[in-house]
Amino acid sequence: MTGNVSTRGGTEASGVRLRKPGAGREPAAGALISWLADPRAPRLCAVTGPTGAGKSHLLAWLVEHGGTRTEDSAPERRVHTVAPLLERSLRTATWMFADDLGIVARAPHELVAAVAADPRRTVFVVPELHGAYEPVDIVEHLLLPLLALPQVRMVIETRTDVPCTEVLIGSVAAPAVMDLADPRWTDRAGFDRWAASIRPTTAEANPNLVDVIDCYPSPGRALGWAPVPTAAPVLPSFDVDTLLAAEPHRVAAWLEEAERTGGHVGELGRAWIRAGQSLHLAQPRASRALVLLAALGSGGAAAAGEALDVRARLAEHAASGPWQVVWSTTRDDDGPGWPGPVAALAPGTAQRRGQVLIAGVSGDLRVIPAQGGVPQARLAADTTGTPLAVFGLPDGTVVVLDEWGRDHTVGEASYPVGGGLRGLLDAAVDEWKPLRDALLEFPGSVPGDARLTAACAVQGGAAFGDETGRVHVLIRQPSEHPGPPDVLTRQVHEGPVTALASLTLAADDGAEGPCLVYSGGTDGNVHVWGLGSEPLEVPVQARPYPVTALSADDGAVLGAAIAVAWADGLVRHEVLDPGSDHAEFHTAVRELRPGPPVRALCCLDRYVVIGTDEMTVVMEPR
Repeated sequence: MTGNVSTRGGTEASGVRLRKPGAGREPAAGALISWLADPRAPRLCAVTGPTGAGKSHLLAWLVEHGGTRTEDSAPERRVHTVAPLLERSLRTATWMFADDLGIVARAPHELVAAVAADPRRTVFVVPELHGAYEPVDIVEHLLLPLLALPQVRMVIETRTDVPCTEVLIGSVAAPAVMDLADPRWTDRAGFDRWAASIRPTTAEANPNLVDVIDCYPSPGRALGWAPVPTAAPVLPSFDVDTLLAAEPHRVAAWLEEAERTGGHVGELGRAWIRAGQSLHLAQPRASRALVLLAALGSGGAAAAGEALDVRARLAEHAASGPWQVVWSTTRDDDGPGWPGPVAALAPGTAQRRGQVLIAGVSGDLRVIPAQGGVPQARLAADTTGTPLAVFGLPDGTVVVLDEWGRDHTVGEASYPVGGGLRGLLDAAVDEWKPLRDALLEFPGSVPGDARLTAACAVQGGAAFGDETGRVHVLIRQPSEHPGPPDVLTRQVHEGPVTALASLTLAADDGAEGPCLVYSGGTDGNVHVWGLGSEPLEVPVQARPYPVTALSADDGAVLGAAIAVAWADGLVRHEVLDPGSDHAEFHTAVRELRPGPPVRALCCLDRYVVIGTDEMTVVMEPR
C-alpha cells in the first residue's frame, strides 16, 4: 500500500487486540487500522483487487471490528458512514451517506455542503463501488468532491480492472492503494490454515474446483466466487402498486436512468425523487404511500387526468396509516398554491386567526387557510435576509426574525383589537405599542451581543433564542401599569437555539392558565420552561440531531400538542393533553419523514403544516 501506513498485523494502534479477519488477512487488517488511526496517512485508501480477492470481507471486518461506529469506540478509528454501492445509483449513494450522518441531502452537492459545514473528522467506508450503476458518475459527482474536504477520510473497495478505479485513483494525489492480489497483504500460513479448514466442505460442493490452497491469496476463488456484471435497472411497470412493492433503491436507479436517457418519469416519478431519502428507508407500505401522496401535490397537473387515479390509489394504500394528507403543494404545481420554498411558519392571530403565515426565503409572507392551499393574501417584508422565524402578536402584528438576528414587522400596521366606533375612538390608545417597540429594539440589547436565532409568540409577549443557548422572554406589562415589558432570560441549551414554540394551558375554570415555552437546539434537545418557574433540566425530547423546527398548539380538537422536526428529516407529533372528546389521542405519538429537509412546522388545531424547499404539506392525525 502506498503512503505512510504501517503494515503491522493483528493489533490496533492503541494496543487493543482485535478479532482476526480470517483467511490470513491480518497484514491487510493491521494496515487498514493503522491507516484509520494515523493523521498523516493519505485521506483516500483504495482497496483493490480482482473478483474473489476478499475486498468486501475485509471492509466488513473493518466496520464491525476495527472501525466500530458505536460512541464508545476510540475516536481515531471510528467509522461514521457506510454505503455498500452494489446496484446503487448516485442518488441512493447520497441518501445512504446522509442517513448515517443524520442529515437530509437531496443531491450530492447538498451532502458535500453539509459535511463541509462540520469541521469534525468524518470517515466514509464505500464497499463495492465497481458494482454501482454508473460508478464513474458517483466518483466524479460525489466521492471526489467529498475527498476535497480536509476533514474527510475515505476507504473504498473497487475492482482493479474497471474504469471507475482508474478515475478515482488518478484524480487523487498520492492515495493509499492496497491491491489484495499482492501476496504481502495475506499471511501464507494463516491462509493455508483457513484453506485446510474449508477444504472438505468446498470439495463436496464443487468436486471440479482447484485445490483451495492453490487459490492463494484470493479466498473468494476458493469459495467459487465469480464476477457478476451490473445490469441496467429494470421495473416490470411504473405504477403505484409496482413502486410500493419494489426495492426502493432499484426504483431510484430506474428513475435516474430514465432521466439520463430522456425517458418520461411523470408526476409520480418526480414525487418519488422529491421524497426519495424517506422512501428508500425500510417502512410499511402505508407509510411509503403516504409519503408519495404528500410529495405528489394536490394542485396543478397532479389534480387532473391520470394523476387523479394515482392519488386515489395512493390514498387507498395509505388509509391504514396514522396520518392523512389534507393538501399539499409542490414546485411542480402550476396553480396559485405554491408559495415557494418555505423558511418559516406560524399560526395567524387576530384578523388572521385560523390561517397559516408562510414566510418565503426572500422574506415575503403569504397567508394561507389551513384547510386549503390557495394563498389569501401576500405581505411584503422590509428585509433582505432569509427569515428564521415568523410570529403574530395578539393585536395582529406580524413579526419576522431574519438570518442576521434582526426582527421586522411585516405588512400593514396593526390596529386595536376592538372594532366599530369603539375601535376608532380607542385607536389613540395602543396598549401593544410598548411591546412592539421593545421587540424591534431587543436584538440590539441582547446580553453579550449574541445573535438571535429563533423566535415565537408567547402569552402576552414574545420569546427569542440566541446563539449561546439562552432563551429570552419579553412579557407585556398589564394595561393598568404601562411601561417596557419584563425580560426573563435563562440558559437552556448547549449551542444555539434553533426553534421556539409556546403553549398556553387552560385553567380549570376555562380561563387562560400557565404559559409553557418549548425550545429546540443544535444539541438535539427540546426543553420546556413554565414561565414563573425554572426550565426543566431534563429534556422532554432528545435525539442526536439538531432540531430544525418546533410548533405547539392548545388544540381545541385534539388537545394540546407539540410537533418537532430534526435535521435527519424526522417529524414527531405528540398529543400532550387530549380533548374530552378525543381521549384516544392520549400519549399518541406519530412520526413522519416527508423526504426533503423540514424547514418549518405549524400546529394549528388538528392540522400539522410542514414546510420544505420542495413542498408544503398539511397533515392530519387519523
